[in-house]
Amino acid sequence: MNAEKKTLFGLLGTQQGQTYREFAVAYRSTGNQLFEATRDVAFKEAGISEVTWQRWRSGATAIPRHPAPRILERMFPGYSIQALLAPANDEQVAALTLAPVLDESELRMTAREARNHATNAAAQILPDLSLDQLEDDLVRLVRAHTNTPPHIIYGQAKEVLGLATVMLDRTQLPSQRQRLLLVAGESSALLGGCAFDLGSLPTAVELFRAAALYGQVAEHGPLQAYAYGYLAILSYWGGNPRQAVQHVQRAQQFTGVGATGRARLAAIAARAFAHLGRVEETQQAIERSLQDRSLDRDEIHDGIGGEFGFSFERVAMSNSASYLLLRDGAGAESSARLSLDLIAQAPDGSTPFAVAPQASTDLAMALLLRRDLDAAAEALRPVLSLPREWRGSGVVDRINAVRQELVAPTFRTAFAASSLAERIEDFTLVAAPRILGPGAVRAAIDGPAS
Repeated sequence: MNAEKKTLFGLLGTQQGQTYREFAVAYRSTGNQLFEATRDVAFKEAGISEVTWQRWRSGATAIPRHPAPRILERMFPGYSIQALLAPANDEQVAALTLAPVLDESELRMTAREARNHATNAAAQILPDLSLDQLEDDLVRLVRAHTNTPPHIIYGQAKEVLGLATVMLDRTQLPSQRQRLLLVAGESSALLGGCAFDLGSLPTAVELFRAAALYGQVAEHGPLQAYAYGYLAILSYWGGNPRQAVQHVQRAQQFTGVGATGRARLAAIAARAFAHLGRVEETQQAIERSLQDRSLDRDEIHDGIGGEFGFSFERVAMSNSASYLLLRDGAGAESSARLSLDLIAQAPDGSTPFAVAPQASTDLAMALLLRRDLDAAAEALRPVLSLPREWRGSGVVDRINAVRQELVAPTFRTAFAASSLAERIEDFTLVAAPRILGPGAVRAAIDGPAS
């Protein structure tokens, strides 16, 4: 079926690589959630046939009867039942098509379906091999996220979360439930990071709250600390630095967090204090983030690492942003250059891809604070050539701050400043959050596992 002949519902499903079986599981789960909320028995254990699913995808059907409209609108927030079952227009096709499908995807889908079927066949037994594979998949995704665009990661992370929740319903063995709760919490956290990168702050908050709750049920301190640390980040990004301080203070209370996790929380605390203009506390937090790391490790920040880790170059990059909030250009320049130097010395692929662009943008901003426009433009040169899928929220927010500095009175008469500001504006027009759009992010991440 050609993309232009699909309904929006069908287009969203295709974009997620969704199978009928995965949709049916999510449809029933959503119906049960609505039953709990409304006590309307029509929602309880609601099912959907494969024939109806295909008709919804192709548009060969009228608007379905209750409870289908409510369930579909819950699964795809922001879209009405009429919009979902209408033919997808060109704008929607363009917005939801981020990258061509690789030939290898068919092989991966076949492997996933075979594994899913094998897992279903195991029923209540849940062989340890199934859990081993799920944990391996999660670790692979967390580590791959550092150098893979977020829109690619979230589809696979949703699958891991979906399998973990299904498997949780199939075992009462405490040791297996503990493992599955951790996988569910870790995959929720990974999805939350993807949502943030793609510009959907409310979705990211919900996913990190879910991660924190999974960590609470599993009684796992490092997972809760990671989730609350990210909630602190989301709070100051949302304009509430006081709440950010509260979240990071809560995160610092959990036990079992290693030196890497504590350094991460100190860097987050520094940013929150800097947003509040609390200079002394910001500097103290920065100093804590730079303390030597012992062999004190935990399985989230160190054992899995990757996106969950916090290398020294990430610490330096975060601290440069804290200094900039205090308008401390010298401190910001020093931290940004340290981050870039550490990246240059690190083995290829060991540093998250997004760190260097953010450090370079912080360096450019620091250089502007001492009125070195030419050096700032040079620092931004590799950033402005970033592929659109890597222009996430962290880079976009920083580079917009640079643009605001360029159009300030200090540089108003400089042609080079206005030219650079225009290039930045063009850069942000095709940034990842703008390409996908908050509605599509929400539908993709809140919907069934793909």
